[in-house]
Amino acid sequence: MTLTEDLMSLYRVDSQLRGLRTRVENASDLVGIRTRKLTKLTAEHEECAARLRQLQAQLANLEGESTDYKARIEKLRTELNASTNDKQYRAILTEMKSLEALSDETETTQLGEMERIESTQTESTSKKEAVANQSRMCDAATAEHEECAAAVAERLDELEGERAIAAGRVPDNVLKVFEDVAELTGGETLASAIELSKKDRDYTCGACHVTLPYHLVVNLYSTGAGIQQCPNCNRILHLEVEGAEAEV
Repeated sequence: MTLTEDLMSLYRVDSQLRGLRTRVENASDLVGIRTRKLTKLTAEHEECAARLRQLQAQLANLEGESTDYKARIEKLRTELNASTNDKQYRAILTEMKSLEALSDETETTQLGEMERIESTQTESTSKKEAVANQSRMCDAATAEHEECAAAVAERLDELEGERAIAAGRVPDNVLKVFEDVAELTGGETLASAIELSKKDRDYTCGACHVTLPYHLVVNLYSTGAGIQQCPNCNRILHLEVEGAEAEV
């Protein structure tokens, strides 16, 4: 086999391997995305529940204050009825009016707190349902990831072995270039040199479509010229099957 054929063989196996790994990685990424959203929703629900508890405690305090005001007012009313002079009467009446104003203010505040509690309870219920739904989605994504990983595990092992064999047929210096380009392009390591016009010596890179210097194309026909790379995208160039049989 020629160097180009060895590289093509390595590229095919590498592409299959990357494809399977990507499937597993995508499934894993989905688990991560849904888990992070679940964490966010859970925190929001906990914050809402804490606000609800605080509002309920505030309402309980207001109810206690209201009860105290009413008890004090009733006691003053009894004292008012038992008062023996105008000065005492006016003093008790003034205090009663002050307490009644505070009691009315407290009751108004209570109504506002009750409305806030009702709104917060609705919000808490909604967030609790969102947490439950997201939790189910996380479970489904986790199960999908585990199923995907198990389904491709055997084939991944086979492809890794095949890739090791294919890589072993490629010279170390060329393999280093292959690996670097693969890292740069996400595995799209090879590109064909596309002939647009043989007469005009017009060839382009099949990946980035940049016009190729003609000497690179000439070198592709020479078995001793080594690998040729696109000057724009760095992909390793190869001749199309039809072009490989033609004369430049």
